[in-house]
Amino acid sequence: MIKYESQVVIDRPPDVVFGALLNPDLYAKWTPMADMEFVDAGPPRVGLRGRFRMTEGPIKDPLDMEIVEFEPDRRVVFRITHPSLDWLAVTSLRPEGVGTRVTYAGEMSLRGWRRILEPMMSGEVSRGEAQEIAKFKALLESAAHQEPAAAS
Repeated sequence: MIKYESQVVIDRPPDVVFGALLNPDLYAKWTPMADMEFVDAGPPRVGLRGRFRMTEGPIKDPLDMEIVEFEPDRRVVFRITHPSLDWLAVTSLRPEGVGTRVTYAGEMSLRGWRRILEPMMSGEVSRGEAQEIAKFKALLESAAHQEPAAAS
């Protein structure tokens, strides 16, 4: 099993960070995930299903995902499945000052003969996930994602 965990503090409140985590249109800007979409109607919740594809790596066909834990502005857990892997992606948020401490973690297991690759892939996955959350921080703190100033 491949495990990873990274933390960053994002200079945005938890509701803004959480909203961005659930915005499928943003994922291509901070991850190698493309064509991310939720396939079920309605608001984010446990059981909401979706899919995406990876622009990097050997898996090119769609991966399925489902929200398996959901605590607004605090935590979201996605279960991602594909014939080649099982993946649990956990993002936890905690207010910190005027910002949000984000813990970006997960566990990935390759299936079948691919399991022998896990020890070699572990460091690469950890570095890649750490780079993703750093890009997420930069995206949310960029001028394009600044909250509007309060009206006087």
